[in-house]
Amino acid sequence: MQKNISEFKYGKNLFYIFLFFSILFFTNTKNIYPQKANIKSSNDTLKIKALSLNECIRIALENNHKIKAAREDIRIATAQKKQAESGYWPQVSANAAYSLTNQDPLFILPSFKMSIPPISAFGSTINMRDIQVPQEDIKLMDKQNIHASIDITYPLYTGGKIQALNKEAQSGIEIADQEYKKSNMEIDYDIKRFYYAVILAKRIYKIGIDALDRLNITLELTESLYKNGSGKTTKLDYLKNKVLVDEVKTLVSGLKTNIRSAKQALMFSMGTDKDFNLPDEEIPFDTSNWSKADLLIKAFKSNPDWNKLIAAVSVYKAKIEEAKSGFLPSLAIIGSFNQNFNSYKYGITNKINSSIWMIGLGAQIPIFNGFRTKNEINEADAQLRKIDEQKHLLHDAIILQTEESLNKIESSTKKVRDTFEAKQSAAESCSLTERAFQQDMADAKDLIQAQIFESFMDVQYQKALYDHAMAEANLELLIGSKIMKTRSWE
Repeated sequence: MQKNISEFKYGKNLFYIFLFFSILFFTNTKNIYPQKANIKSSNDTLKIKALSLNECIRIALENNHKIKAAREDIRIATAQKKQAESGYWPQVSANAAYSLTNQDPLFILPSFKMSIPPISAFGSTINMRDIQVPQEDIKLMDKQNIHASIDITYPLYTGGKIQALNKEAQSGIEIADQEYKKSNMEIDYDIKRFYYAVILAKRIYKIGIDALDRLNITLELTESLYKNGSGKTTKLDYLKNKVLVDEVKTLVSGLKTNIRSAKQALMFSMGTDKDFNLPDEEIPFDTSNWSKADLLIKAFKSNPDWNKLIAAVSVYKAKIEEAKSGFLPSLAIIGSFNQNFNSYKYGITNKINSSIWMIGLGAQIPIFNGFRTKNEINEADAQLRKIDEQKHLLHDAIILQTEESLNKIESSTKKVRDTFEAKQSAAESCSLTERAFQQDMADAKDLIQAQIFESFMDVQYQKALYDHAMAEANLELLIGSKIMKTRSWE
């Protein structure tokens, strides 16, 4: 009897192992699900539909504010490119001004003496007296005046500054595009994480329900054997079995709560408050023999962070060109047209001067600016060197992370296959133990132990599927694009 009790305790310990790992997993899902998300309740009475993974991703991309902000960054960069392109065009401006002075502008001609040279006539000289000319006040224009002008500047040569600004703006668009792509990949990863978390929670909940149903049946059989059997099963066996059933009920209740938490996290990431269902399916398991060299080629072609650094290199090379233009002269065609509207038709506002146009060639030659241009070049060059060092760092990080991701996928693939085989073995063992129990060839403790171990291995298998799916999703996030897979493993 003592041996039977110790064996039954061993079976109960296996159940506690199953209970511990289940609780441990769902405790760790706090790192999977975001902290409490305030999901607004919808007043819509729409029919609840089942959404696939791709549909969830599509809804998230439509609603996510991070994606919307990234789209605006592209619009900003495009507008900046248009601003840079304006440097190739002539600059035309029109000006108009109305002025009123306290009195009419005057030109005061001071008084002066006008000398008349002597006059010679008939052999005699006549000396003339000097004539005193009085001060004269000459009106220039009326005190009210309207002046209008049109000025035109067309750059011919700026030392490469306009071209450099356009290169910077074009690289800015590339950086914005890569940031948008990165946001899309991150949303894709998050939705997969939460979507598969809901699938996993539903599968484990179903395992818990099935385990509880089977334990209830075993409890009924134990009770029947205890009351009507040969005495092989005691009341203590029945009570211990009943305690297990009650504990599993509590566990199953917690598993149901985890489904709601995971679904709320998914809804929050999708940016929707409308309820929906997910299909009752198992997390897909695909195997592929990826080449590390091929993945690295793809990563250095598609990784958004890598492409942003390449674009940043172009930006600072253009900034160096922009700064160097400060040493070179600038040439431009300049022109203007001026028109005065004044009631006085003499002075400086006469009909000849009222309309004046001008065209010419302007040049600006830098001579000395306190070494500012030289230090602008040094700054841009230092920034370029910094970006180059970051490129080396990211290059090594991508290689290391790719190796790590491949190792995780390899490890999770082996774990899925091992747990699948263990699950099948546990199911076969449980089936044999059930038949043996029905033929009174096995004790209740053996049946409970087999049932618990089968449920435990099924949970481990589902968790292995989730880990494998996340390892592949993390590799896609690192590579920066979807990766092709072979047919599903069975």
